[in-house]
Amino acid sequence: MNASHNFRFIERDFWYHKTLCDTDHLLPGQIDAMLDEAHSHYADYTFKFYDDGSVIIIDNDTNNRIKPRELTGAVYDFYVRKRIYLIKHNLMEKQLQYA
Repeated sequence: MNASHNFRFIERDFWYHKTLCDTDHLLPGQIDAMLDEAHSHYADYTFKFYDDGSVIIIDNDTNNRIKPRELTGAVYDFYVRKRIYLIKHNLMEKQLQYA
């Protein structure tokens, strides 16, 4: 059985936390208002990364599968960073196992 690592990415939350951390001048309510005005749709995806390197990406709004090549912007950045993290983690586990 191939284990999976599940992550949910909500783009609006990503931008909220990024803005909150990057500024000292905006209040949380102001950030919410700004994000509400900026986009009408934010991505909400669930990523299932499997130990064999495969990935399943599900759009939580439509329940459709998304291919990695269809990702853009913050969602693509999230995907790449998680992928690299899991590859490094897998390599370290293998090094410890066979050391």
